[in-house]
Amino acid sequence: MKYPKWVPAGVVQMSGAVIQELDRELADLDAKLKTGRAASRRRQLIEERERVERLTHDPRMGEVYGLLEGFDDEEWRLFFYAALSARVDFQSIRNQVKKARHLSREIAKTAEKLSELIKELEGLRFGVPYEMRSTHALLKRSENSCPVDSHEWRRLRLYLLEQLPESDDDVRHAWESAPCVTDLLNALAGAAKEFKPRPRVAAAAVRTRKRGYRAELIRSFAETLTKYCGFPLTPRLMRAMAITLTVLYIDDPEGDEEVSYEHVREATAGFQPIEWSKNPIPPPTGGGTTDGL
Repeated sequence: MKYPKWVPAGVVQMSGAVIQELDRELADLDAKLKTGRAASRRRQLIEERERVERLTHDPRMGEVYGLLEGFDDEEWRLFFYAALSARVDFQSIRNQVKKARHLSREIAKTAEKLSELIKELEGLRFGVPYEMRSTHALLKRSENSCPVDSHEWRRLRLYLLEQLPESDDDVRHAWESAPCVTDLLNALAGAAKEFKPRPRVAAAAVRTRKRGYRAELIRSFAETLTKYCGFPLTPRLMRAMAITLTVLYIDDPEGDEEVSYEHVREATAGFQPIEWSKNPIPPPTGGGTTDGL
């Protein structure tokens, strides 16, 4: 594919790689039966491919590349990624957040109720299974369903729970003074009550009161650029965002008319990206963007 001269080398490389992957998946789908699901996915891939081509062939993108002149290849790769990933199903994410909040409340109630039932059973003074009281006994009886080496887990558990050195009084005392099971359940209930769902994408968009497809699209783009890519929201970047979103998504069924600089400025006023423990994509090498952008 030929590219206009004003397209940066980093964008050429990124778009070529994305188109190659999209074409590969399209070829795989074409080789399968034309089921309704396969046909729907094929339409999505074609639309995505068209968006990639817009980033490199729509004349309006020339201004974007001029505004951000000085970006290195890695920074262009991150900008390209952020632009393509800005559009998500915001309503679906909101529904999932709502469900997560409901489930966390149910977990808290269930943990508290289970703790109360264990205490009530103890109060009858007919005895209770030791695993309902002792954390040590409960761990000793449990299996590990997490994706770890089961043989290694059994070996370490045997050492930790069953073969404590007689001379290691500190370890033995630590187990003897460990919280009981009801304490653990109450701690679990507290954690569930404090839990705040944090979607991995478009968190800033779905958690704002500024609704509307355009505003959510802008905030989704801004969150990826700032938090995950490390770019500051400068006037030049906001102008580039407005043009890019117009080029990519103006034909969407939900899309509004042209995205302007004022739309971006208003949607990101007081913008605070959500903090994460891990970033899904690496920050740009050297950190930040070119000075003055």
